[in-house]
Amino acid sequence: MAGLILSCSLLGFIVAATPSPPPLPQVSPPSTPATPSSSLEQLPVVLVYPFDVQTGSDARIGTAIAQILGQEMAAAGGITVLAIPQGIKRPAFLDNARAAKADFYISGYVTPVGESAAVVEQVVSVESGVILFSQTAQVSSVADVASQSLLARSQILAFVGRETENVGTQTANTPAPTSSNGAQVPISGITNIVDSVFKRKGGGQSPSPIPVVKPSRGVIIAPVTASGSVAPAELTNALREFYVALNRRFVTQMTAVTSPPEQAADAICGPNRNNTIATGTLTETPDKHKHVTVTFVLLVYTCFGAPLDRQVGKGTSLKTAVDAAVAGYAAAHPDNS
Repeated sequence: MAGLILSCSLLGFIVAATPSPPPLPQVSPPSTPATPSSSLEQLPVVLVYPFDVQTGSDARIGTAIAQILGQEMAAAGGITVLAIPQGIKRPAFLDNARAAKADFYISGYVTPVGESAAVVEQVVSVESGVILFSQTAQVSSVADVASQSLLARSQILAFVGRETENVGTQTANTPAPTSSNGAQVPISGITNIVDSVFKRKGGGQSPSPIPVVKPSRGVIIAPVTASGSVAPAELTNALREFYVALNRRFVTQMTAVTSPPEQAADAICGPNRNNTIATGTLTETPDKHKHVTVTFVLLVYTCFGAPLDRQVGKGTSLKTAVDAAVAGYAAAHPDNS
């Protein structure tokens, strides 16, 4: 027994004294290219929709303006511009832009006036769905339209933290490029469309319209709201008709602030207090014969939030109701004061 115990002890001592094999070396995974650590290393993706054109005007001008804006921004660099989509209705703009993986989308309105046009351009964040920037301009040529892209581009770069990029090297007279990232229409074709709409080539001289002298005090247009059951598309149409009607008589611009003007006048007007704020309420009332009466209540406020006027327009169409309300305000306040 004593010998057995001694043998076991010696065996244990030998096992304990035997050194452990060295650990196997760790194999490092193959190196991979560094991924961008910041969104600043990726170009913002922009989608430009054909602009809405006033009823009765050549719808091609809305597509032409979108093409020019997209081509100019792509040529200036720093932004990826997707192909101009066709057949997308305004209520579906945001969902379509998200499906296209865009960061921003641009849309707007065009109102031909004689041999020029008033253009409202809006830049919308696809992430939030909020209008980040809006501008109104009078354009009469391809160069005029192209110049509007530069400010929109600089605003987009500022939103993504690239405001230091040099955007001052472009000028309003920079010729539009012959090709771009995503553009579908040759620039020569766009030029012909713009010329045919603005310059009215052929068929003799058209009489020049009498210029409208607008008061210096401008109107800031706030979103239109609904009373009762109104389709979202009708609110969009109402806002467009509202802008067109006011822009005939006053210097206009649009705001992205959606709060009621009487509560958000400071945010809407900013430092320039020499403006008024106009909004409206739309109501559609069907009768027993399924005919619809459209009522548009125009509300105008000062930049201090005080009510200035209230006009009611009625008609069998959206346009006639809006035009009636705006005409009533223009007659009562020709100086917008």
